[in-house]
Amino acid sequence: MPSTDRHDLADAMLTVMLEADKRPFFTEGQRCMANGLAEVFSDDRLVKLGLNGPSVTAIYEARGTFGFGDVYEITDRESSELVDTALECLDWRAVLAEEIAGEGVRPDQARCIASEVSDEALRHVVISALITESEDDFGLAEEDVLEAFQACDGVRDMLFETFVQDGLSEQSARCVADGLPDEVVDMMLEGEEPEDEEAFLQLMGELAELQNRCLTPEEIDSMGGSGFQSAGADPGGGGGAGACPPVDGSGPQVLGFDGPQPMCLDASKQYTAVFDTTAGEMRVALDMVNTPITANNFAVLALYHYYDNTLLFRTDPGIGIIQGGAPHTNSPSDPGPGYTIPDEGSGFTYEPGQLVMARTAAPDSASAQFFFAVNEQTARLNNQGTYVVFGQMDDASLAVAEAILASHVDQPDNPLGGGPEPPVFVNSVTIEESG
Repeated sequence: MPSTDRHDLADAMLTVMLEADKRPFFTEGQRCMANGLAEVFSDDRLVKLGLNGPSVTAIYEARGTFGFGDVYEITDRESSELVDTALECLDWRAVLAEEIAGEGVRPDQARCIASEVSDEALRHVVISALITESEDDFGLAEEDVLEAFQACDGVRDMLFETFVQDGLSEQSARCVADGLPDEVVDMMLEGEEPEDEEAFLQLMGELAELQNRCLTPEEIDSMGGSGFQSAGADPGGGGGAGACPPVDGSGPQVLGFDGPQPMCLDASKQYTAVFDTTAGEMRVALDMVNTPITANNFAVLALYHYYDNTLLFRTDPGIGIIQGGAPHTNSPSDPGPGYTIPDEGSGFTYEPGQLVMARTAAPDSASAQFFFAVNEQTARLNNQGTYVVFGQMDDASLAVAEAILASHVDQPDNPLGGGPEPPVFVNSVTIEESG
């Protein structure tokens, strides 16, 4: 092929690469690469492939894209030589950094991400740009993107900026972005969802904890009052506001609800919650005078069998409590029933034998988890006074609770310190009505 024809081919390839929407804008080395690509093919191969300046231009104008392997039957050797030539002429990490920055990533983060891409992965970037179009981001496989973004913490910075744009303060946005579990960041990068319902519920619980730790009450309200929590998480069947369960406990088990429970208890009557546990029975008189909303909420959940076969997952002798009420995960990160209830008062003091609602530091964040106040150490919570007391157990029941607390064992993998040994399960909570 005459040199003028190769020159025309190089010019056509240069024009295509500069004008194609999905090609980087080459500055240094552009002529080097165009000339080098034109020299990869022998005269015979150029003729056989029909590869020349006019054909390259016509194909690009017709398709809007151009890749040697997409339109010509080139060999693996030719493909490899094309990539080698491109890598010799241009700094493809700089090219990749410009492409990533074009997607809204900060330039310094984009440069970091490009620097973390392996040499092998960088070849795939060139293949995507010159040989054949790839559906992967920039020609990178998901695992390459994940490793590079995680190494530079680019995703968390992008999330931070997104949260600020959504109305969070910089402090709250940074707290959420930095506090997101790695598996959540991985799923964001990979566009995946939790593998199963249990994993989903665990994740929702972690996000709910993160929300309550990082956001102000006003920010939580601006997010619709529930933030990251999923009100629809319902592995036990759906229930909802407006429906009272059968008073004899004959209804099905329900673990997720559309909203807070309706008032199903009669304020003029007395109710006792009977905890049947593997360590013995505990009977608690519910306070329908001072905390009727909280008592009613607990009783209705119990009638829906919400607490059946759950673990008393936490014991803490330091503050004298036993905690439970988490049917989805048997842990403090449980997502709850799908709603929260208002705090009924403040300034509570804590004494042995009380049944108390657990909650986060955010106001009105209680839903289903509870704890028993077992001994005088619980008074150490008096300076908080935010946990609503809604029941009192009798002396025999308190003795059972004392024995459970005495069986506490430190557990290094338990974020709250430890639990009873052997584990104590709540077989059921039934509600007795009188007077």
